[in-house]
Amino acid sequence: MKSSKNWNLMATHGIVLFYIAANPDSTMRQMSEALSLTERRIAQVVRDLADAELLGVVRIGRRNAYSVNPEASFRHPTLAHITLGKFVEVLSGAS
Repeated sequence: MKSSKNWNLMATHGIVLFYIAANPDSTMRQMSEALSLTERRIAQVVRDLADAELLGVVRIGRRNAYSVNPEASFRHPTLAHITLGKFVEVLSGAS
């Protein structure tokens, strides 16, 4: 039986985090367009991720550069033993 409900496997924070992992030089506008979220929502999520030390944000000139903290772990207790670096590595197909 097919479900008629529309839902996503990952929440907004995860989607933004993994988009940044794949596109670290992207701007808020590029993220907004690619993920169909407002720039304001992207900015809030980036702040949340940076505050949780899952994401690094460095100002370079007039732009920000983003980096996923590879040593950070998932916040959920069931996944806390997995680092973001390892997870991104698996998702990207790297060995």
